[in-house]
Amino acid sequence: MPSRDEQGGLSSQSDVDAEIRKEAIAWVVRLRNSSLTSDDRRAFENWEAKSPVHARIFQSLSAVWDDPDLHQAAIEIAHQMPRRPGPWQATFRGWALRVAAIAACAILLAMAAGHFDLITRFQADYMTVAGERRTVQLFDRSTVTLNTQTAIATSFDGTTRRVRLLKGEAYFRVEPDSTRPFVVESQETATRAVGTQFVVRTQPGHDQVTVLEGIVEIETRQVDHSHMQVTAGLQIQAEGGRLGHPYSVDIATASAWLRGRLVVNGVSFAQVIDELRRYYPGTIVLWNHAIGEMQVTGTYDLEDPSKALSLLTQTVPVHMVGMADRLAILF
Repeated sequence: MPSRDEQGGLSSQSDVDAEIRKEAIAWVVRLRNSSLTSDDRRAFENWEAKSPVHARIFQSLSAVWDDPDLHQAAIEIAHQMPRRPGPWQATFRGWALRVAAIAACAILLAMAAGHFDLITRFQADYMTVAGERRTVQLFDRSTVTLNTQTAIATSFDGTTRRVRLLKGEAYFRVEPDSTRPFVVESQETATRAVGTQFVVRTQPGHDQVTVLEGIVEIETRQVDHSHMQVTAGLQIQAEGGRLGHPYSVDIATASAWLRGRLVVNGVSFAQVIDELRRYYPGTIVLWNHAIGEMQVTGTYDLEDPSKALSLLTQTVPVHMVGMADRLAILF
């Protein structure tokens, strides 16, 4: 997976909208499920009320879902499913066609929403798609490893080396240069280093910085502009424009994605699914919220997210149906 390259830009609201669209797609699918509970309905109403953007994106994707051409395509895809032998074939076939139609609609819905990521593409100097990991060498010989679904823009001059993390997660190995600080700007924070190794992960309203070697100085870019020095072996979160307190982490576990692994210890099934969604080439929908609370421990291969998902579902009492690595429904 890793490759090498080199090279500058800005950020936008697009990475935030992309996360909301993923959630909206899952809600569109779930709301078409006849077994939706009152708790599910309330959860959706709370989600939609978070902001006008949530409501707008959901409404636009619902319109796509209800398009008659989409339904016709879904029916055609559903009828291409292989038949299962056995005396209960007719019952299974009817149920399978319904699930397949839902899956096909979700696939086409995700494809229809995909063009919104073009803004990030235009701004980025380097970016990765789902499941891709890529290492690039910058002009100063520093290296950046982009994790799945990550985009960066670079801007180097005579006084500062600046990288903008537009979305995702990246590992920075900084070439020492005391005359030109190396600054990584993300949504919530600016991380400054001279020569060190660290990981920055950004998502809507939340940044996470993990220091693997050396010392970095982290400053919030909103609200109070507080700053703090963080040393190797510590991780810090920034949310709502404010820094949390640094805490110790296992570096090998925190950086396992650099080796193509996901390592979890006593993490909820729902959280692990959220993490796998970043690597999975399609959409994962979790309908069984009770199972989402169960704790999971294990190591999973991120080089093959479909296999990792299959292995993960064997650790909890959950059923899964899917279509060609484009959608997995867990119930």
